[in-house]
Amino acid sequence: MPKALRTVVDRDLPPLQVAERRLADLSRQRRNRLVAAAALALLAIAVGLVYPQFGIALAVGAIAALVAAAAAVSQRRVLLANLIPVREAYRIESVSRAGRRFASPARRQRLAESLRVAVRDAEAGRPHTAYTVAPLEDRVLERRGRLLALGDALDGGEADMHPAGVVIVHRLLTRPGHSPLYNPDLQESRLDDLLQRAEACRAVQITP
Repeated sequence: MPKALRTVVDRDLPPLQVAERRLADLSRQRRNRLVAAAALALLAIAVGLVYPQFGIALAVGAIAALVAAAAAVSQRRVLLANLIPVREAYRIESVSRAGRRFASPARRQRLAESLRVAVRDAEAGRPHTAYTVAPLEDRVLERRGRLLALGDALDGGEADMHPAGVVIVHRLLTRPGHSPLYNPDLQESRLDDLLQRAEACRAVQITP
């Protein structure tokens, strides 16, 4: 049976309390493994001068600790990336920091302009070459007002658009294979769901 297509923010996420503990655990693992790597590297240098074989073994241990630290960093980044489109997850401090860092004024302005360009191109019926990835014209035109309103909100600050909404719009515009704005194999209802989630992030008081 073919695997179901997933949209830009479809993820199987743990409950927020579990996610918060997991983020803290991964941070702790990264820190502990880096400390272990540094200690083993120093021992490898000191011991290796007298006992080369022991020094090599300690150096291998230091490398293994560095690899484990890198794995913890990677897992934490993936979990954060999955959480920052979820407004409720901003109660977690690390998610809030990552989301606000992502939703910079420059990125907000670029996304706002991209939405307006998509609407202008659809209205003009501008042709695209076969190898150009472009939003689906009919889907854009049917949601013209909603897309322009999101663009206006993106032009503002956090009081106009919560960072989670910025993330959702960014993924809609930059991941065409998984975006129902681009991919005709994804149902239109999924586009409406994502737009509704982004719209729910507009003009609200932002709390961590």
